[in-house]
Amino acid sequence: MEEQATGQIVGVATILAVQAVRAAGAYGVLQELWISRGFRSSHHGRHLLEAVHSEAKRRGWQMSEVALPPDGYPALERVRRFYEERGYRIGGLRARKRL
Repeated sequence: MEEQATGQIVGVATILAVQAVRAAGAYGVLQELWISRGFRSSHHGRHLLEAVHSEAKRRGWQMSEVALPPDGYPALERVRRFYEERGYRIGGLRARKRL
């Protein structure tokens, strides 16, 4: 996401297509949604996520999934509320292993 007036990058979203039987085909996993600190709380994240959803629908995906930060993350409740207010339902945990 670029600020029109200055050309400054204010946000980035990356989404990965995955296949799963439980989703009856392809769906998107939101790998990253980042907004520059100076632009947070100004609807940029909402607009960027809407663009992600539009692209997912264009590709025919029926679902989008995101992993939330771990317990103890300072802004966990704010992040959780952000996604819940946009229709995401909290469901389960993810595990990670560094290789």
